[in-house]
Amino acid sequence: MKTTILTHSDCDGICAGAVALSMFPGSDVFFTKPVSLLKDLGEIRLGNRIVVCDIALTERDVTSVLDFFEDSGLEIMYFDHHPISKENAKRLKKIAKVYVTGEASSSELVYRYFQDSLPRERVWAAIYGAIGDYSANTQFVKNRLINWDARALYFEASTIVLGIKHDDFDTYDAKRRIVKTVASGQNPSDVAGLVQAAKEVVNKEFDLYELVKKEAKKSGEVGYVKDLPMFGFRGPSALFASTATNTKIGISVHSKQTHMDITMRIRDYKIPANEFCSRAAAKVGGSGGGHPQAAGARIPPGKMSIFIKELNSLLKEYGIQK
Repeated sequence: MKTTILTHSDCDGICAGAVALSMFPGSDVFFTKPVSLLKDLGEIRLGNRIVVCDIALTERDVTSVLDFFEDSGLEIMYFDHHPISKENAKRLKKIAKVYVTGEASSSELVYRYFQDSLPRERVWAAIYGAIGDYSANTQFVKNRLINWDARALYFEASTIVLGIKHDDFDTYDAKRRIVKTVASGQNPSDVAGLVQAAKEVVNKEFDLYELVKKEAKKSGEVGYVKDLPMFGFRGPSALFASTATNTKIGISVHSKQTHMDITMRIRDYKIPANEFCSRAAAKVGGSGGGHPQAAGARIPPGKMSIFIKELNSLLKEYGIQK
């Protein structure tokens, strides 16, 4: 049976795809994202089995995606950890041969499902993905970190997280090389040039922090930077905005022609970043979501100040404001 793996292009998606490829050697690996999944499903030449990893179903496209799955006659295996309505989850569970969700990285979810058919050491890929997705505190990961040198695993995870920000590894073909390397049982650091790329990115992040210190502004408990030139460093920019302004929430804003692209990071883990992003974005006619520690949103142009005001209001609502 021919298998097609559709996965996200971040560290968790790369590692989840590697675990899936270990289970189904010879599969085609494609990278997609929530906003383009429906389009990609219609354009990619799919096999008899589809394995989807770490791709949220957007409110805009969820019905059409589920319709596609239902009408395709293909075997569907879906591994994801993003929020979905009970109604849509119930429908997906009926359509898919496998639907796995939960409070863990997608890499962990894929590995746990297939672990009895994989080499024990393939859990390393699951751990890399969990670390990269701020999801290393699950009991599953903690129980397995004690079996290995955690410092080495964090090094390998960091090699992916940082290396794929480099121009040399920002393409899907380069990321596909990482998937295939990890799927084969090798480590990310075995990918030629990836460690050096990660090191160069680290140097850029130190430079970025100095820039953010000069540019960051503060509104209540939200620190923010806007339209920095280093677009590929949105996560660190948001975190550094919080650090530099000593606020609880940091956001990095990039202005597009049709919307404002917002990345959020937090330094107080009592704050559910995904919920805050979703609610604040909805308040201004946008959309948002993500993970409890790392989230993002798209909002209409000119709505940034209202978005930030809503974040501060949510802090008060949650009793987290100073």
